[in-house]
This record gives sequence, structure tokens and C-alpha cells, in this order.
Amino acid sequence: MIHKHLLVSCSFKKTPFTCTEFTKKWMADLVSKIDMEILYSPRAVMCDKEGNEGISAFCLITTSHICLHSWSEKKPNLVQLDVYSCKDYDINTVTNELNKFNPILLKYKIIDRDNFDNL
Repeated sequence: MIHKHLLVSCSFKKTPFTCTEFTKKWMADLVSKIDMEILYSPRAVMCDKEGNEGISAFCLITTSHICLHSWSEKKPNLVQLDVYSCKDYDINTVTNELNKFNPILLKYKIIDRDNFDNL
């Protein structure tokens, strides 16, 4: 079994994730593009707390989860995305979907949860 966890951090002049309906659709489309199955439909909520304004969203997939957080008032805007699955997927598909929005910077890290150090 694979335990691939992709962590993505990207910044934008203006985040594309400012609407909950858009974010839910984008997340559902991403699930399909990485050949996963939705277990629990995407949910997204807007936070208006000063210093933390933005959208938080998640989708449970049959092989784990996808989670997104955006900060629309930070300069530049920030988006953090996690894609964790015990089924393999192409990380380039995920990063390409974010690159469509022309980020200022996109960086990522892959964690193989099978290779943790023992305590």
C-alpha cells in the first residue's frame, strides 16, 4: 500500500479560491483528474476572522483526503493544499491544476508515510 502525502504551498497576486462554490467544484474536478473517488463531497467555508480571512475546504476520498486553505488578505495571497492517498497519483496533475492560475510561487513536498522514523 502507498501512503503518498503531497503538501503544496503557493502564493498569488489574487487567490482563485475566494468563492466556496468555485472551490468545491475545483476540488471535485481535481479528485476526478487524479483518478480518485469521492467518499464525502467537498465542503468549503469562508472565514472572515481578521488575520485569517479566506476559504478552508476538504474532500474525503475513498483513499484518504484533500484539504485546502487560502488566505485572501495576506500579501501575496497564500494557498496551502494537502493531497493524501494510499493510492498512487501523479503530482504533476495536481501542480498543473494550480499552475493554471499563474501563481507567483509554487512549491511542494512529498511525504512517504511508510518511511517515518521510529521513536
